[in-house]
Amino acid sequence: MGTARKGLFQKKGTVVWLLITAVTFYLLLEETDFNLMLVARKVLWPVSRLIAIMTGALFLSALIEARGWSNLVSGLSRPLMKMGNLSDWSGTAFTTAFLSGIAASTMLWNAYQEGKISKREMFIAALLNVGIPSYFLHLPVTLAIIVPLVGSAGAIYLSITFLAAVIRTIVVIAAGRFLLSRAENRENIEKSQQDFRKRKPQKVMDLFRKYITQRLFGIVLYTVPIYILVVLCRLWGLFDMLKEASAHLVTTNVIPVEGISVVVFSIVAEFTAGAAAAGAMLHEGVLSLKQTVAALILGNIIATPVRALRHQLPRYLGIYTPSTGIALIVIGQLLRVTSVALAGGLYWILF
Repeated sequence: MGTARKGLFQKKGTVVWLLITAVTFYLLLEETDFNLMLVARKVLWPVSRLIAIMTGALFLSALIEARGWSNLVSGLSRPLMKMGNLSDWSGTAFTTAFLSGIAASTMLWNAYQEGKISKREMFIAALLNVGIPSYFLHLPVTLAIIVPLVGSAGAIYLSITFLAAVIRTIVVIAAGRFLLSRAENRENIEKSQQDFRKRKPQKVMDLFRKYITQRLFGIVLYTVPIYILVVLCRLWGLFDMLKEASAHLVTTNVIPVEGISVVVFSIVAEFTAGAAAAGAMLHEGVLSLKQTVAALILGNIIATPVRALRHQLPRYLGIYTPSTGIALIVIGQLLRVTSVALAGGLYWILF
């Protein structure tokens, strides 16, 4: 009876999300005056690209599992996982997160769905991945942008954000040590190692097809309407309202009024524009080195919720359930903002 009810609920949920997709797509067509080229450019191409990335992440997950690399991958992070009472399944996802956040999230969700880890461990492990793995995953792009534009101030900014990533990692590990059972951790490690040893080699494409049929549909089901909704919010001016409200809230004696434009650019036109504005003001002498770093940190903090709505919401709701995805976004962003503010405050006081 329980299984039948669950199946019925899943069918109803699928119908509801398909209806939401149809409604949001119609609203998008209406908002763009049925301009199919504009819709393709704003939604169809980005969504196709996002699905392609998720498909690649699923293939990476299948490759690691089918080749039996899970034990090797998890072994790289096992000492850290033991400190947080996390199992090898979380360790595999943690190490994979240095290559792909989507693949790591998919691994955690798969492990939870298959009963290998508890929901609490999945949640803590997912938050752990927004620390050091997320920092190094985005480091090459950030480094290529900020150092040429801002020079030494950019290097200091990168050091501060790295300290913030370390703080996040320490906090989440401490939470795991407090909230997860050590005995359960040992049992999960032994169980996962036995599973890794007993597991027979599988064909990568067979496992990949399994993930495609079982996981990708659910991911697309949530991702597409949420992405369309985000585009609609942008067309309706919701993000512009958030930007203006955020910019008006920035009142500080730490940096001159001119430096606020760095923050505004960071919010309005993404990080590159903020870094370019900071570099120009630093070279012209409008901002000192310390004030430039402070402006970049403020821009990072205040732009965080806008970036989360734009970029993370579709992915998190596509991989996890809506309630879990939203909870992870909210707690993860609060953790990120708090850690960056703390690291930035330490820099301001000490230097």
